Amino acid sequence: MIKRKLFLTCAATLLISGVGFTAFAIDHPGRSSVVVQNADIALNERVETLLRTDIGLAGSRFRIQTRGGVVILGGGVPDEHALNRALDLASSVRGVREVSNELEIEFPK
Repeated sequence: MIKRKLFLTCAATLLISGVGFTAFAIDHPGRSSVVVQNADIALNERVETLLRTDIGLAGSRFRIQTRGGVVILGGGVPDEHALNRALDLASSVRGVREVSNELEIEFPK
């Protein structure tokens, strides 16, 4: 009997809290997109700092965009080794779900 009352109390608590979270989401529809944007900005900054400070990528020009945890790397690198290094470093950052490669190898002029 006590277990049943405990179960019903827990179930009611979970139901009420779920309704509260739903009400919050309905009242604040843009809140989740702001959180995702902030997470993308922070992730973008971590990837950019890592790539721009790596000695093996000296001479590279990067364009970095992040959307929903997907990092898009663009710009130019001096050789294939630098291209692979940039992709590996970007994918090693915690929070990166995927890396999209739009990098080009720029041969010396």
